[in-house]
Amino acid sequence: MSVDLEDYFCDLPFSTWDKFQSRMVETTDVLLNLFKKYKVTATFFTLGYIAERHPELVERIVTEGHEIASHSFKHTDIRTMDETSFENDLIKSIKTLEKISGENILGFRAPFFSITKKNLWAFKIIKKHLKYDSSIFPVKTPLYGIPDAPRYPYHMIAEEPLVKTENGELFEIPLATLRIPPFGNIPIAGGFHLRFLPFWLIKMGIKKFNKAGKSAMLYIHPKDLDPKMPKISQYSWHYYYGLQNAEKKFESLLKHFTFSSTREIYFKN
Repeated sequence: MSVDLEDYFCDLPFSTWDKFQSRMVETTDVLLNLFKKYKVTATFFTLGYIAERHPELVERIVTEGHEIASHSFKHTDIRTMDETSFENDLIKSIKTLEKISGENILGFRAPFFSITKKNLWAFKIIKKHLKYDSSIFPVKTPLYGIPDAPRYPYHMIAEEPLVKTENGELFEIPLATLRIPPFGNIPIAGGFHLRFLPFWLIKMGIKKFNKAGKSAMLYIHPKDLDPKMPKISQYSWHYYYGLQNAEKKFESLLKHFTFSSTREIYFKN
């Protein structure tokens, strides 16, 4: 289980964020209480910006047994960045998160799942600073995706990041998909797809992962469970679809499956 720890306005340009009132504490509280109820540990892919402004929230997350990982500092789409600006942002996020959490940061998830075949150079930078990544979404959508990427967790070398390698230097944990011929891979990992897709389909996809002896990587944003999320004119309908029933649906997932953090599953030793 993973959480992309960002506020509801963080898909907007960074320069506008201070205009909005944060809902970070109350929305994350919902998630943390659910995790405690069902004995779930999760990886919180956290923005450095969020950690700076809500250090007490990060401290609570760590105290309750969850993992902190990087989601960048400013939530910038990597497709708009060059190598230097990406590395500077990544380093800033790691230093900020380690200082506040007191933990060694092991992993990264790209904002907007914005690593595609056009910027695979990002993995050369990630492997210099971290042990794992969870940015690849093996789907084809208008917004993101690498549909022919491996669907299950694998080791890679940064020079060939879409090829499974026995002793690769970086561990990749793709987001969960359900393969349905002839439609290809269907995204079942969470976020909008949790709110949009029928629960039985998501449940079936996770069971197929488990039957293959694999852990399915899921994710959620605190805003996904917030029926009172403020309206933002720049956001389209999919930001608000299904918010009224999302918490109940998410809780059903926690009832049906056992979830742990990336660190607990893959890096416990």
